[in-house]
Amino acid sequence: MSTIRLDEAVHAFVIYCKSKGLAPRTLETYCYALKQLQRFSEQASFAPDMPSQGDLRSLIQSMLDDGLSRGTIRIRMRAIRAFCNFLAREGLIQASPMDGVDIPKVPSRYPEIISLEQARRLLNAARRSTWTGTRNRAILGTFLDTGVRLSELIGLNLEDVDVRTGTARIRSGKGDKERHVYMGRALLRNMRKWIEVRGFHEEGTPFFLTKDGNRLDLRNVERIVSRIAERAKLGSVRITPHILRHTFATHYIQNGGDPFSLQRILGHSDIKTTMIYVNLAGVGLQEAHAKASPMDRLLSR
Repeated sequence: MSTIRLDEAVHAFVIYCKSKGLAPRTLETYCYALKQLQRFSEQASFAPDMPSQGDLRSLIQSMLDDGLSRGTIRIRMRAIRAFCNFLAREGLIQASPMDGVDIPKVPSRYPEIISLEQARRLLNAARRSTWTGTRNRAILGTFLDTGVRLSELIGLNLEDVDVRTGTARIRSGKGDKERHVYMGRALLRNMRKWIEVRGFHEEGTPFFLTKDGNRLDLRNVERIVSRIAERAKLGSVRITPHILRHTFATHYIQNGGDPFSLQRILGHSDIKTTMIYVNLAGVGLQEAHAKASPMDRLLSR
């Protein structure tokens, strides 16, 4: 039987996460899930004690009853699992109450993407004649031509982008893994134009910034993308930075890119994650195979 209180356990876990240097978004997700657990503990009257397996199953059922999606529930329960595993590993509780608790599965579905024509309209909706329009066009181009994550884009500094070699260094990647992404000719033109007008040329300054020279944050960029999508009049099509990342990956495969190079570009640790885009690309792979078929080449000689 555990002697640690739930609030004490949460405090210890948050300190541990901060000491490990977890990404701010990950820490925010963990904290939100644990606050929900604490609120539920008061309603279910197991506060201030640690939850049991039954309590956690009741929490899942409560979230389902509240209409939360299975994807959201899965994210929150995985955060609670990480919390419980930490407590068991540190000897603060005898065993994780998440052991034996099934997290709802999410039906497999392909990620959302936009067509090349919709991407073209989106880029054209970013006004080129203004300082912010030049910046915003470069932001959209970076998502569509490199597939970077939102957190990686805002983490770029001036010295990370090398327009001479057409590369950008990603230092704030998932799991603190550094990698390089590559820029095509069209994006390089946009990047050179942005560097020309941006000002603030000191090393260490954010590459994408506000007019005051401050680093854009996650919400800034999400609002920028949303406003330009409205201006592009794409109807009910949903546009987010992550959908632009999916769009890059899918069209990369359709245009003849291979999944192993895509894995390195996207910063995926597991090729299985990248293979989603291979399946999504569909007919594009058939066309690529027709061009590269070893048997066709052998028998044509």
